[in-house]
Amino acid sequence: MEKKIEQDCIWAANESGFQPGQGLKVRVIGAAHQKIQYQQCDGNRENIIVMVTICADGKEIPPTVIYKGWSFSTNWHQGNTVTQSMLHNIAHSPKGWTDGVIGCLWIEDFNNKTSVKSIGCVRLLLVDGYNSHYTQEFLEYARENNIHVLCYPAHATHIYQGLDVVVFGPLKHYWTQERDEYERKTRRKLDKTNFISVYSKAHQKTLTPETIRATFRKTGVWPFNPDVVTEDMMAPSLVTSSVGHLPIS
Repeated sequence: MEKKIEQDCIWAANESGFQPGQGLKVRVIGAAHQKIQYQQCDGNRENIIVMVTICADGKEIPPTVIYKGWSFSTNWHQGNTVTQSMLHNIAHSPKGWTDGVIGCLWIEDFNNKTSVKSIGCVRLLLVDGYNSHYTQEFLEYARENNIHVLCYPAHATHIYQGLDVVVFGPLKHYWTQERDEYERKTRRKLDKTNFISVYSKAHQKTLTPETIRATFRKTGVWPFNPDVVTEDMMAPSLVTSSVGHLPIS
């Protein structure tokens, strides 16, 4: 027997990385006849992962932040002041990536924060094919709690994954703005102790209810519209070749 999954029970989650010392390229006013203007930064390239989770009705749950580290530091909480609605979960792993343990903790947190809203109905969770979303423990917990996990096809998240298509571009733009403004005003570098307080401002600017709903509409998830993905979008890559020419000294 088929069960209809309502708009407020369709969820999508995805991760994106942020480097405290790096941002997007921006246009600035500088000296004439110079194509590139340089801005001094600390060069911190350590990746901080943020897991964003949104619903087709325009709502979201607070994101999860994953730091690189062998153990938890209380400074990660104490220096990051945010509003109640933006209270992040903080996790850590030796390499700074989601792993099977974090994945299981995340799906439990997702269930706790969305089960009341679903009122016992089936929830659909759209994720990419990262292996932390498909451990046995992850899938068993999802099944026991009436959560249907659906994976995007391989090499197609740039078409189907709404967070990639709609959200993460503007989010990185606002993140760069907020980081630069913070460093100009405070003369402090960004690190784990202040990342969330700065990131949350960019998150709130980007993740509006209108943008969240557009994320599902743009990819044809809700309202369901398979026609938004055309044959041209799914066509195989063209075979191309290039010939390198080494400089002759």
